[in-house]
Amino acid sequence: MAGDGIWRRAGCGVAGLIMLGGPVVGSQMWLSGTALAAQGPARTSSPFMDEASAGAGPSHSQPASEHRQSQANPHHGHPRPVSPHHQVRGRPAVPPPLQVQDHVKAGDPLLQGVPAGWGAHVLGVGAAQGGAPPQKTPPEAPSADHRAEHRDQSLHQFLQAEGREADAAKPGLAVPSQPAGNEPAVSAPSRNRILIPVPGQMGIAAYQSGDRFIILVDARQPMDVSALRGDGMFSRLGVTTLPDLTMISLPVPDTRQLYLSQQSDGWVLGDQPPPGMDYTDRPEITPRLRGDGLLFPMRRPGRVFSIKDPASGTSLVVGTTTLDDGGLLSLRKGRDYDVWPSMEGVVIAQHEPPQVVMRAIMQGDLLQRADDRPLADMDRAVYASDVDLNWLGLKHLAAPQAQERYRQALVAAADSSPGERFGKRLDAARAALGVGAFPDARAIMDVALEDDPEEAFRPDVRFFLAATDLLAGRMKGAAQLMQEWPEQAMRATKLWQGLYEAAAGGNDAEAARLLARDMPRLLNYPEPLRASLLPMAAELIARRGTPADRKALDFLPEGSEFRFIQAVRALRDGDEKKATSLLEALSVDHDPVIAEKAMEEGVALSLRDGHLPAEKAARQYASLLPDARLSGRDGIVNMLRAGADIRAHQWEAALQALDQARQAAPPHDEARMQALLSAALSGVVQGLPGPDGGGSQNEATLLHEAALLKAHMQDLPASAKKGNLLLAYGRLLGRLRLEEQAGNAMNTAIPMMTDPQDRAAAGDALAENEIRRGQLDKASATLADTGGASLPPQETARRTRLMASMAAASGKPEVALYLLGADQDPQAADIRAHIHENREEWSPAVADLRSMVMQLLPPQGDMTVSQQLLALRLASDASRAGDAGALEWIRNRVGNRPFEGDAGRMFRLLVSAQQAQ
Repeated sequence: MAGDGIWRRAGCGVAGLIMLGGPVVGSQMWLSGTALAAQGPARTSSPFMDEASAGAGPSHSQPASEHRQSQANPHHGHPRPVSPHHQVRGRPAVPPPLQVQDHVKAGDPLLQGVPAGWGAHVLGVGAAQGGAPPQKTPPEAPSADHRAEHRDQSLHQFLQAEGREADAAKPGLAVPSQPAGNEPAVSAPSRNRILIPVPGQMGIAAYQSGDRFIILVDARQPMDVSALRGDGMFSRLGVTTLPDLTMISLPVPDTRQLYLSQQSDGWVLGDQPPPGMDYTDRPEITPRLRGDGLLFPMRRPGRVFSIKDPASGTSLVVGTTTLDDGGLLSLRKGRDYDVWPSMEGVVIAQHEPPQVVMRAIMQGDLLQRADDRPLADMDRAVYASDVDLNWLGLKHLAAPQAQERYRQALVAAADSSPGERFGKRLDAARAALGVGAFPDARAIMDVALEDDPEEAFRPDVRFFLAATDLLAGRMKGAAQLMQEWPEQAMRATKLWQGLYEAAAGGNDAEAARLLARDMPRLLNYPEPLRASLLPMAAELIARRGTPADRKALDFLPEGSEFRFIQAVRALRDGDEKKATSLLEALSVDHDPVIAEKAMEEGVALSLRDGHLPAEKAARQYASLLPDARLSGRDGIVNMLRAGADIRAHQWEAALQALDQARQAAPPHDEARMQALLSAALSGVVQGLPGPDGGGSQNEATLLHEAALLKAHMQDLPASAKKGNLLLAYGRLLGRLRLEEQAGNAMNTAIPMMTDPQDRAAAGDALAENEIRRGQLDKASATLADTGGASLPPQETARRTRLMASMAAASGKPEVALYLLGADQDPQAADIRAHIHENREEWSPAVADLRSMVMQLLPPQGDMTVSQQLLALRLASDASRAGDAGALEWIRNRVGNRPFEGDAGRMFRLLVSAQQAQ
């Protein structure tokens, strides 16, 4: 059929197809592919005229046997491949050969990706090069009278099937407008999508049946279908108008997926995902049990009506939606009705005789039995995805019923034959999951897979194992939830991926979004499963979710743990009065875990508002530790205590609290712990003397802080932040004259740094260390490896001074002096002074030392040891040079400030001896 349609369009004389040809085993092979839009008259595809018009066009109805098979398929509604041997009645399946010549030159974009030696000819565009244009064979088309006759017969049959009066007014077919003959369209339609202009007040439902994609529009007002014009697969789109209903039918020729999305001027149907949208992340309808039936929630439901499926003839009850609320993910077969998968809206397949009715209410569509009795299969009715229904095997049962299901499943597994033992054991594991026996469920699966290891490759088994690992706290195995799953199950796995992200930490915002979107589904889970998952999910949403996410918390159950979550939500919403009232009441709750958490939040609230100093908050957190250990929350409380210590600049106390948090029982919030550890270590570094901070600690204090840094640095992952901390640690070791250890720390730091200027500064520090150790070649290589053409002038000058230092150390003072030039930096002056002192050139040395004193020795204040030694050095060189003016200047500069040890006596002796002369 597909070949017939393509070749007949090729003869329409319209720019429609490319023919590609190449030699294959001595014969001529031709491939055809769509190049431009076929603008010939479009056939209107009506589901009610398939049987009557099968010989008049390429569309055909799906055989009844195929429909029965597709509805038994658990993936009902997904596209299926169309057999290439299937042909339209009365048409040859293989087109007659067309004699054409290639006229597309080599290098033309049309030949990109085509095997070497192949040619191409565009049918209907110009003439073949070197030959006459191909003959145009007009397509066969039935007459207008013939089409109208079949249309009337098909519509009459449909109205009879619906029980309507035979003389009811016959609706006409709305045919998309097409340009006549070979005239081009006014605007070129898209190959990948088509706009369906549905006003905002009209509801739609969309689903797939067999090889057709059906869109039903609740057209209570006239709908403009003149713009429904597409090409590619959308050229076969057909529109049928009925009283208060418009049906759009699209034959799907293969297994491609279709995408439906809403925009301001209607709905867009395409075979490519909407730009900027993750289609596996769209909304879905989650059923909810009510006392009077099964509710399919919608924000703004449309109309509910009955219709026969145009492909299978099944009686359907369809509920439309006016907003993009999604649909049902999977087929669910029940006793009285089936729920078909849908892309939008709700599609219910009636059993014969019809047993159920559905009506639109304010909250959505409500499904009930026609005789007001309870719906059958209510234990499965709320689960709308294969993941919940089949992979996890969830059932909505009371606790005694769930326990009885588990007992029977264990007995059946024990009595099973080898051929059915894995399935029975899997059923037993699913029943264990339903009663909250998560370790038992995992143990049953371990035994099952020992006997049947090949079953571990099934997607449902892999997902079940990962889910039970998450529930049992085995995060390594639970990480398998984050892998790619089959496309039809991808959307349903997002909830469990959000649960994993919530437990693992590090991506809280995305986890909160996923959990908030699927909160109705989580609320439907069996009580043991919900009790394990819901508090964690709800608290994460309250703490990390956006205001829109937090609306999902409106329907939480009663109980103190959920009142605590509402208190956290009130804090996030800025309602401190409500939060304070709830926390005060919960702080004396009979549940010690809830009471301790409420007191935590109370301390955090007082600290945030400034009513409690950070030091006192840290002490209050410490006082909560005994209760926190009983509830297994001591790790969290110690992290809160560490945060308060950091705010109070108590770095060592913060590190001790983090050490205790790491020793607590898992799980640990590694991302938060590393952030606190990085902040505490940065505080330690800020207190160091030298380039990384002020202060004048003694050697014992420096050794203690070096030990703190060494003990905790290994707990940080490699990063630019850790690189900077390692560099500061290396400089500290250099001050302690541990040059080799300092060099090792700096060598480790440099590869972690990504900023060029930071790498250059680290290279400078390492090069200085290597110069002090006499490793001049290594120092030169370090400068080369960490340099670059884009370094700022200050960094370039510093590197020049390092090269001068290496030249002086290697016995090349003239080179060093040349490199330094007139650089007045203290380091340059120091190098020059050393060179002049070695040559006993005291006057130039005095000039350089005086420049250093002016920059490094302030006129007032206590002097550090290095400043004292610099003053003594200048006095000594000035005395040797006989420079009375320099001695007078340094004596006045120092004044009466004290020196340590014998340095002061020597300084006074030098300046007073010159004064006596």
